[in-house]
Amino acid sequence: MDEIPTTHPGVPQDTYHALGKKTLWIFIFQRIQASMVLLLITIVLFVVSLQTSLTKTALGNLAHDAGLGALGCLLLFVIVFAIGFLAAWLTYKNFKFSLGDDSLKIKRGILNKEEVAIPYRQIQDVDIQRDFSFQMMGLSRIMILTAGHEDEKPSEDDSEGILPALDKDLAEWLQAELLKRANIQKVTEDTEKAA
Repeated sequence: MDEIPTTHPGVPQDTYHALGKKTLWIFIFQRIQASMVLLLITIVLFVVSLQTSLTKTALGNLAHDAGLGALGCLLLFVIVFAIGFLAAWLTYKNFKFSLGDDSLKIKRGILNKEEVAIPYRQIQDVDIQRDFSFQMMGLSRIMILTAGHEDEKPSEDDSEGILPALDKDLAEWLQAELLKRANIQKVTEDTEKAA
């Protein structure tokens, strides 16, 4: 097995690093799902509006009404899609991480910005998760288990120790680097207590 270098070309020490371009696509796909439902409804209503048999019914001209409904849904789709895309882009632009001397720092948030520092000495484990869509895109999610959470894995709601999507090679390097730094600090801490 190749030894992992102590620095990764994409992660400079003590400066903030973005998650990667593919992560933007993941954020977009997560945020536009509701607009895709509206697009499907729009298509169905447009198809219904083209049915000539619905022009003269007991309820009136249903084809015309379906056409108006389709236009309304299309307008709603554009608005929801634009809001979802903007939210995804802002989330991506504002999510950064940095490897400091003594902690992993994560900046995130659009309106409520926060900066979290996870000391290396508190890191118990670093898990990499890859669901099917992440595997297809060559991405990984990093879940950091810290002291005080030994019995439970961090969830999306308890997202202090989560990097939502990184390139696979960067995630593997970061996992090894965080575990190495956590072990170095634990050894240093234990040596200081013994002295």
